[in-house]
Amino acid sequence: MRRPRAALAALAALAALAALGCNPDDVVHRVGWFSTMRHQRSIKPYAQPIPPVPGTVPVTGAEPVLSIQTADRLVNARTRTSESINRGRVLYETYCLVCHGQAGRGDGPISSAAGGPFFGVRSLVNDTIARRTDGYIYAVLVSGQVMGRGLMPVYGDKVRGSDRWDVVNYVRTLQAGAQSPRGRR
Repeated sequence: MRRPRAALAALAALAALAALGCNPDDVVHRVGWFSTMRHQRSIKPYAQPIPPVPGTVPVTGAEPVLSIQTADRLVNARTRTSESINRGRVLYETYCLVCHGQAGRGDGPISSAAGGPFFGVRSLVNDTIARRTDGYIYAVLVSGQVMGRGLMPVYGDKVRGSDRWDVVNYVRTLQAGAQSPRGRR
């Protein structure tokens, strides 16, 4: 009776040693439906989204081709409501404030006006930009340097859909505040 117990204990010890020596991931992923969970197409954090297949059009419609001429013809799709302005403020503070500053004067933390490394950051509240159309501001936001605006990066891949118009609405609010006697410096 002693012999089978000893053999069973030795076999259990050998099985435990073998289990410790193998990688559980290797064992689990031999089962078909586990392997699909590990090896799947997904966008990793901070990775660029996969570009669409050439010739496809998103369900929301195709992006308009932007140039200075076509930009001026774009019509703001969002009414300047408090909801739109508040959403635009959040996006402005996320993407634009670092260069253009809190009030849009081009004195953000990294601009040369604030002692930062970048020169030539444009004020968004000067008369020249205030006279531009909403479509022009939209196009510069989407296309950046492509529109000939110097160091302005492309934000069309970061700010999407109606959020772009919300940023335009917030910039218009900054411009209105700068034109008022209280907003002038």
